[in-house]
Amino acid sequence: MKKTVSAAIGSTNFIIDEDAYARLDAYLAAFRAKLHAGADNAEVMSDLENRIAELAAAALGGEGRVIDIAMIDDIIGRIGMPDGSAYRSESASSSSARESSQPVHKFFRDPDHRSVGGVCSGLAAYFNIDVTLVRVAFIVLFLCASCGLWIYLVLWIIAPNAKTPTEKCQLRGLEPTFENLSKFTTSR
Repeated sequence: MKKTVSAAIGSTNFIIDEDAYARLDAYLAAFRAKLHAGADNAEVMSDLENRIAELAAAALGGEGRVIDIAMIDDIIGRIGMPDGSAYRSESASSSSARESSQPVHKFFRDPDHRSVGGVCSGLAAYFNIDVTLVRVAFIVLFLCASCGLWIYLVLWIIAPNAKTPTEKCQLRGLEPTFENLSKFTTSR
């Protein structure tokens, strides 16, 4: 018989084994310790907890099961360690049976490298091309019948701004791991 704990991970309630809770708590503490001092720390930790909650909900599959240590090891293996090293769990079979998941790739405006609205820098980051090429293409389209201006305005209106580190990872098609999330935090 094991003790269980009711825990809120990323504003979602889960029932989790006590030993799995201890491992997850130590993992999150290691992340907090690794983050640089800055205003985005709470946002990065919130994104990390939301990703953990997403993976835990997918592992449970809507069933009323309890999150055990094997599920936590699998989640930690997917996200990665704070220092960028590979995670070595006691249950190596769960990490070898892990299915590969494709990262989400969405279009956002890029506020970090914008000149006007971030549309060109967002398109460049999404398609992994040089932002100068995209800007030149919009200028050429503007000079030829002014359709470049209209396309730019429509994209500016419909495309959301990439504010969180997770959205910035999705813009570039990166998996939201600690290493990738920390690339988009500002250390002030």
